[in-house]
Amino acid sequence: MRPGRTPTPASLAPDTLDLLERVLDARLPPAYRDWLGRRNGQTPENRHVTFMKNGRPSSTTLHALYAVNSEHSFNDLWHYHSTYGQELRPWYLSIGNDDGGNQIVLALKGPNHRKVFFHDHEVPFDVGLHLIAPSFEAFLTGLTPG
Repeated sequence: MRPGRTPTPASLAPDTLDLLERVLDARLPPAYRDWLGRRNGQTPENRHVTFMKNGRPSSTTLHALYAVNSEHSFNDLWHYHSTYGQELRPWYLSIGNDDGGNQIVLALKGPNHRKVFFHDHEVPFDVGLHLIAPSFEAFLTGLTPG
């Protein structure tokens, strides 16, 4: 850690989570809010993600789940949302990325509310969005070693 940097908090207080929801103008799905509260973006041990892409099975490796107030901007949820959030439309929040820089996206509102998606950053948003899991809980449960 460089001098002057504050270490990433291992957990988050409810008031920090409330502030995040006010900034996003959306309630976080309970399982994701709980994950941030308890683990604040710590990457799970199992990191292999599977999903369907254009009707075919596909997979990737989770690089990181973003933390709130991370000591590194490249893993910080605030930084990512303020810098790139407009690209994700108002209903989606990028919660992490894979080893290739593609995003793991959580729907906060709308018809896909609470679903978790893989977003291929090399194609337009609507074309590059592929369902991983119907909820954050299912996303975590579906991760396998790899």
